[in-house]
Amino acid sequence: MAEKSSSSLLQSIKQFRHKISFKLGTALLGAVVLTLLASIVGLVYLEQIQQAQNRVHEVAMPNVEEAFSISQTGTSIVSAVPELTSVHSQEELTGLKNELEVVTQTFENQLNNIDRFHLSEESNQQLLSAGSTLLENITTVEQHIEQRIAKIVQLAELGTQFDDLATFIDNRLGSEIDAQILFLALGYSDRNEAPVARDEHFTNEQINRYRYMVDLRRYTTIASHFVYSAVEVIDSALLETLKDQFETSEYGVDRILGFLETDPIHEEFAPLCNQLYVIGLDVGGIFEVKSSLLDIQTEIEEVFNLHQSVSEQVEQILENAVFITTLESQEAAQSSIQAINTGRTLLLIVNVVSIVGAALIAFAYIGRRLLRRLDSLSSRMSTMAQGELEEVVVVDGSDEIGDMQQALEIFRKNALEVQRLNLVEHLADELSKKNNELEDANEELKQAQGQIVLREKLAALGELTAGVAHEIRNPMNFIKNFSESSEDLLEELLEEILENDGETKSMDVDIVKEISSDLTENFKRIRQHTGRANRIIDDMLKMGRDAHEFQESNINVLLEEHARLAFHSARATDNNFQLDIQYELDESIESTRMVPQDIGRLVINLVSNAGYACNEKRKLLLADDPNSDYVPTLLIRTEMFDDGVLITFRDNGTGIPESTIEKIFNPFFTTKPTDQGTGLGLSLCNDIVGQHGGTMEVSSEEGEWTQMIIDLPKDPSQFMDV
Repeated sequence: MAEKSSSSLLQSIKQFRHKISFKLGTALLGAVVLTLLASIVGLVYLEQIQQAQNRVHEVAMPNVEEAFSISQTGTSIVSAVPELTSVHSQEELTGLKNELEVVTQTFENQLNNIDRFHLSEESNQQLLSAGSTLLENITTVEQHIEQRIAKIVQLAELGTQFDDLATFIDNRLGSEIDAQILFLALGYSDRNEAPVARDEHFTNEQINRYRYMVDLRRYTTIASHFVYSAVEVIDSALLETLKDQFETSEYGVDRILGFLETDPIHEEFAPLCNQLYVIGLDVGGIFEVKSSLLDIQTEIEEVFNLHQSVSEQVEQILENAVFITTLESQEAAQSSIQAINTGRTLLLIVNVVSIVGAALIAFAYIGRRLLRRLDSLSSRMSTMAQGELEEVVVVDGSDEIGDMQQALEIFRKNALEVQRLNLVEHLADELSKKNNELEDANEELKQAQGQIVLREKLAALGELTAGVAHEIRNPMNFIKNFSESSEDLLEELLEEILENDGETKSMDVDIVKEISSDLTENFKRIRQHTGRANRIIDDMLKMGRDAHEFQESNINVLLEEHARLAFHSARATDNNFQLDIQYELDESIESTRMVPQDIGRLVINLVSNAGYACNEKRKLLLADDPNSDYVPTLLIRTEMFDDGVLITFRDNGTGIPESTIEKIFNPFFTTKPTDQGTGLGLSLCNDIVGQHGGTMEVSSEEGEWTQMIIDLPKDPSQFMDV
């Protein structure tokens, strides 16, 4: 019994050796041992590294930090003068001076402790001298900047005074010149008074007065130009030139005022012009303040150049100090690096051993054994989930994965049996259901397509309402005008008859005949325009019906009327719509057999599309060039042949891309925005042409033009689908 128990225990141990858990546990135990070894090596060398780091942090690093600190402070001192020169207001200067006060104080303190960097005596003296010079430069520039800001403010105030006065003088002179022109031309010195005689207002004296006022305005305008240029000038020599020219203009003004000394305007403009030149030339005037401002700027530039040369010397000395302290720090860190390298080497050896061991375990056991078998099992389960149950599941081990493979093989056999029993019945039911769904969907699609086509026709009919209203308004206006003319003619006829009835004189037969002839002509025109209005209404009613009745119609008249309807319909929705419709119609075409309402829809659709393309191009060109001379144009041409009529629509719009030109007749295909097109217009046009036994061709050059050519037979009734 004991032997049997011992044998059973031994067998269990042998089986456990094949388990995945036992093998992974052994691998993890080896990893723990290597980790402990690496930790011990790390602790030993961490102590040595700590000692070396203490020497670096307590001695070398403070000196390096101080050297970098004085170098950064020196950089701030060096950049102080450029920063000051860019200040343009007293507030900015005050804020910058407060900042620089802290920096200069820090720099002075650091210069007092320069001995700690072990520089030569000569370098110490040079640094102290150069540092003092930099600090003095900052003080000097601050003073100059304050003076410059004050001068800029003063110059701005003078410029404002000058501009206001110059504008006032220019406006007043303009008013006086306009009044003088009116007086010279018409003799009015006051609108409330009567004009004087020509020999009093159109004289040499008055002409000279006009010329003097124009010259006075020209001189003051030139003077203003010189002052504005002086405010912006940056060269002293050019400033002196502008001042001389300004003084020359003053002489011109004085000369003109001398000519006008006895004129009433002299009393008003002499003080104003004098004040204008005082602002420019007097002590404390614009030219003097601008000259002082340029002198201050020159002094600032001289200090700036001196500051730059001294800054280079300071930067060189500070770089030397940083180099010395860095070198000391490197020497102190060298011992720390040696300890780190030794510890790193030992840790690297331990890590390499750990990595190699882990790689061997991962590749030899986990990768090639476990993962390969798991991938195979996962792949087999995926194929079974997709219905592949014929292939037998291979069992290749006695561990947990082998148990899963055995269970999966049992599942495969059971599933295969169930699948064979239910597959045929399931497929038959599914196929029947899909067929029913497709039939229902096809019926709904047909109904929806019919509704969309009907809505497209109704929408097009609604859009034509404004155009029809405009077309009907024209004949109604003619009827109204001819009716009113007929009333007047009847009154004349009655007067002629009544006068004869009273036997005051004999009836003028010629007048009666002339009036009767005019009345007859008016009634003919009234009847003609009444018929035109009725035709428009009949065409509108026909377009609202889906009738397919052939009629003999004049294609030229139909083209003109429906093109005009489309044009006015577009103008009703967009006041900026433009389209120059030109016609080249073959007058030999008398009548053609067709369905007028369908051909009318075709014409309206094609004209609307051409107008849209032309106006889109016009908007793009106007956005790029508001002065564009582009004119949206549509040419409609008809030609009579032996066997039919050729109709051509050619516009100069945006054109159709070559990639989409083959799709334009497809239902629901459109290049317009969603709210501006359904894609059914050209499809319906193509259907109408096809039902009439004709053909429709399109050619285009993108960005330039589009041409539609329609070829209709003389008698298309045999092709009509009724």
